[in-house]
Amino acid sequence: MAGDRRTTLVRTIFTQYRDNFGLFWRIMLPIAMIAIVLEVVVFFHSVTRFEKYIDVTFRENVYTAVGNVNTIRGVHPTLSLPKQDASAESSEPDVSWGILLIPYFTSTESDGITWLWGLNFLIFDYSPLILLLLTVCPLSLAVARISRGSTSEASVSLTARDIWRSTGRKFLGVLGASLFFVLITDVGTYLYLAILWLVQAYRPLHESLSDLVLSPYLSFGLLALLRCYFLVTLSLYNPCLILENNSIVGIFRRSHALVSGARLRFFGVYLLTGWIASVVTSVLLGAALLVFSMFIPELGPVRDALSPLRFLTLFIGGDVEVVLPKLLNVPATVAILIVKGLIATFLVPIWAILTTHLYLERADAIKEAV
Repeated sequence: MAGDRRTTLVRTIFTQYRDNFGLFWRIMLPIAMIAIVLEVVVFFHSVTRFEKYIDVTFRENVYTAVGNVNTIRGVHPTLSLPKQDASAESSEPDVSWGILLIPYFTSTESDGITWLWGLNFLIFDYSPLILLLLTVCPLSLAVARISRGSTSEASVSLTARDIWRSTGRKFLGVLGASLFFVLITDVGTYLYLAILWLVQAYRPLHESLSDLVLSPYLSFGLLALLRCYFLVTLSLYNPCLILENNSIVGIFRRSHALVSGARLRFFGVYLLTGWIASVVTSVLLGAALLVFSMFIPELGPVRDALSPLRFLTLFIGGDVEVVLPKLLNVPATVAILIVKGLIATFLVPIWAILTTHLYLERADAIKEAV
């Protein structure tokens, strides 16, 4: 029974995305363009601040700003490390294992290539691309209207303008709900930082307790559990807001009520979705980096890193990171950031379709139970 529901849900997501691809992208396009432009602007602003920080902090110029290319994060500036000695260049790859709540493997080679296997959920990295959350509510409205009628009829009658006009009536609610969703899902981080500050302030009084709280494995585990709990519990906020008349507090209470009793199922569905999103991002961005490397000499190390055999690791959730000898030129950086933004935009409708159908399913189940 559960297997049939999963199969039906996957088929529904694929069919609705395929049949309404143009509508979904027209809905997202205005916000996506703003988010991608801001992503580019913020990147170069951060590079300028990063270089100023290096000049002020490391006056001997031992460190320099270099480019870090990643198949999840795209590109970001990082700090170059000085060479230790000549023997380090010929040393074996440094392999480290961590037994965490999610599968994790990393291997860093001496030439600056890092191989990472893990479940990557922070695709947006709290960058301006997080503005794409504002498109989830209008997408949910479109999905709900399509689901209530025949797909063909709904797709013909619906337009992006109509959807945004209906969403605009709740614009402040959409903005506030998106902000609160991000803040609440990170509440564990804020609590841990507060506890960490208290523990460090009174460490002489409770030495053993301090060591326990400061343990990286314990802190990571607690933060992961809290984040997963809030992400699952509040995940239906977007259809609860756009399809019901609720206050900001009311939509989160409603999401909690709908998820209750099926939390493990929701967690499993979201875990699989996150893993698929990770794979799609790595494969598409990795392929784009390979294409760019044919025309951009600075990306030559990426072509060497993503050999045909190693590229296949991206299809199982791999993440490849290459530290370049210097920052990329402006056109190459802008191209990578645009591709990253388009990939993120491509994934957002999947989340909207998924959460909207889970909302409709749970709301109908509760009505039938009453």
